[in-house]
Amino acid sequence: MFSSPLLRLFTHQTKPRLLRVRLIATKSTDRTHTHAFYDDNITSFAIKPIKPVTLNQLVQFGQPPLSNESVQACIQYARTELPVRLARRVRAFQSLPFIVGTNPYIKDIYNLYYDSFETLVQFALPEKTYDDNEFAEKLKEFVERHSDNIPTLARGFLECKQYMNSQDMARFLDDMIQARIGIRLIAEQTIALMHQKDIQTDGLIGIIDTHIQPYQLIKTSSDFVTELCEFNYGESPETVIDGHIDTTFTYVPVHLEYILTELLKNAFRATVEHHKKMRRLTPLPPVQITISQGQEDISIRIRDQGNGISDDDLHKVFEYSYTTVSDAADDAENDPSNIFRGISEIAMQSGVGGPLAGLGFGLPLARMYARYFGGSLTLVSMWGFGCDVFLKLRHINESMGEGMEI
Repeated sequence: MFSSPLLRLFTHQTKPRLLRVRLIATKSTDRTHTHAFYDDNITSFAIKPIKPVTLNQLVQFGQPPLSNESVQACIQYARTELPVRLARRVRAFQSLPFIVGTNPYIKDIYNLYYDSFETLVQFALPEKTYDDNEFAEKLKEFVERHSDNIPTLARGFLECKQYMNSQDMARFLDDMIQARIGIRLIAEQTIALMHQKDIQTDGLIGIIDTHIQPYQLIKTSSDFVTELCEFNYGESPETVIDGHIDTTFTYVPVHLEYILTELLKNAFRATVEHHKKMRRLTPLPPVQITISQGQEDISIRIRDQGNGISDDDLHKVFEYSYTTVSDAADDAENDPSNIFRGISEIAMQSGVGGPLAGLGFGLPLARMYARYFGGSLTLVSMWGFGCDVFLKLRHINESMGEGMEI
C-alpha cells in the first residue's frame, strides 16, 4: 500500500518524530530531579583531564581481523572517558547565566547530561565488575536519548538570546556541539565494534566506512530530499551529478549524509521558492552536484539557481539561529488541518539528530561536521542568480588519523 519512501517514512517514523516535534515546539516535558546543583562526583570527574584518542587509534581498535583484545580496549576507553566528558558538559551548563539555565529546554538537556553521567559513571568504578552486554545496552540508550538534544538546545537559546551576547552563546554552542560529536563517535564506535566482532564486515571499521562512494550517498540524499520537496511544494528540481563519480574514500557515512542532506535541502528549497516567487512557467532549473577527487581530499560542489543570498545576509548564514524559514512546527500545532504540511516542512529542515525547522542550526552544524576531520564548508553567493557551496573532506587515512584527536 505504501510504496513511496516518504510515505513509509511517515507511516513508520512520523508518530515518534511528530511527538518529539510537538515536545520541542510547545513546552518542554517536566521531570522531577532531586540531584544537587553542585555534585562532588560531577566535580571530581570534571576536573580530570580528557584523554584524547587519535582517529588512527579509533580505527586501529577495529582493524581486521577484529580481536577480542581490541574490542576490550575500546570498551575500557569508553567506560573511563565518557563520564569525564559528560561531567564537563554538566559543568558547562552550570556555568551559564542563571536565567538561561532555568529555561525549560536548556534545563531538559542539562538534566539529560546529568542523568547520562550518573548512568555511565557506574561502569567506570574500578572496584566493580561489569557485563559488556549491559554496558552496550546502556550506550545504545544513551545515544538514542541524546539524538534530539541539538534542536531542543536551539529552541532554548532562541528564547534566551536577549540574556547572553552572541559571542558567548556561539562559544558555548561550539564547545557543546564539538564535544557532542566526539562523545557520540566514541559511544557509537564502541557499540559498532561490539556488534561486528562476530560478523563479516565489508569495509566497515566500526562506524567508519573505508569504501564510501560519495555518488551513492549523494543519490540517496537527493532522492530523500526530492520526495520531501515534492510533498511540500508539489515539485522539485532535478539533480545532475557529474565529475569523478567513481570516487571512493574513507569517512564516517552518517556525518557525510547529514552534511549532504542539509546542503541539498537548502538548494532545493531556494530553487523552488525563487521559481514560484518569480512566477516562472519554465521548468525548474536543476541542482548540479560535482565530485572531484584529490590526493588527500575530495571536494563536492552543490550549485543551485535559487537567487543567492544578499550581501547584507551573507555574513550571517553560518551564525546560530539565522534562518529564513517560518516556524512550521508552531503552524502545525496551531492548525491541525495543516499537520502534514507541517511535518514535511519540518523534514525539509531536519537532519541527523532531529528537526531543526526555523532554528537556523543546519548550516553551522553541517560546517562543524565538515571541519571535525579537517575539512571545510564554504558558500559563495551570486546574488540574483544562485549559490555555490563547496564541501571539502579529507581522507581518513593513517597519515591524517595519527594527528587528529577526538
